This record gives sequence, C-alpha cells and structure tokens, in this order.
Amino acid sequence: MDVCVSRTTRFEPMAKIHIRVKIGHRPITTYAQLDTGAAWSILDPEIARDLDLFEETGERLAMHTWLGKQVGHLVRLPLTFIADEGEPLTIEAPFLITPDWLPGRTFLGYTGLLDSIRTALDPQVNDFYFGPSG
Repeated sequence: MDVCVSRTTRFEPMAKIHIRVKIGHRPITTYAQLDTGAAWSILDPEIARDLDLFEETGERLAMHTWLGKQVGHLVRLPLTFIADEGEPLTIEAPFLITPDWLPGRTFLGYTGLLDSIRTALDPQVNDFYFGPSG
C-alpha cells in the first residue's frame, strides 16, 4: 500500500484535526473535522442542501452530540480524502443528514467511515496519513 498524506489545518486554538475532502459529487473541496468519538459522520446542512439530501430517505436515527440530540436520517455518500502526497482515496460512507446541525461544520465519525480505512497522525508536522483498509 502506498502511503497517502494530507496536511491538516488548524481553524481553532484547540487540538482538532481538519482535513480536505470532497463530499458527494460536488466538484469543490471542503474541510471536515475528524471525530473518532462520534458514532456517525454528520454533514454540513448547506452541503446537504446543495446535494438535495433533505429529500432522500434513509434509516432514521438520533445521535447525541455536544449540541444535544440530533435527529435525522443516514445517507451513504462518496467521500474523497484529498492527498497532498500520494493518491486520493474515495470510499462510500454514511452521513447523518439533519437541518439542525451547524452550518459550515462537517464531522467525520467512526462508524462506517474511519473504521473502514487505515489512518495515522503525525502531530509534530500536522500530517494525516490514510489508505484503504485492505
């Protein structure tokens, strides 16, 4: 397996990891925050609106977050990790779609996404390494 790396970006003074991704079939990249403690990934409602995902149906569920309970439905979307070195990686991952989430904030959670790829962090240089699971 070739090692792929993405330079992380710090948007806040706290230790958080933001990486560049493409979501769905949108041609533009966005930054998403890695959240290994989140049960599911949750999509920025503006991106969900751009992709017409509020009209989609999927498994309904509630997820408890630091903002309280978020109720929505799961939709599987292609997600591409953008590589600064190596090749990008595209997988299909479930996202919770809810209009009540924070605009401009996409979180990449554990179930169905981070648990399906190999990852590593180098905090000394802010690198996020990723690759397929197999």
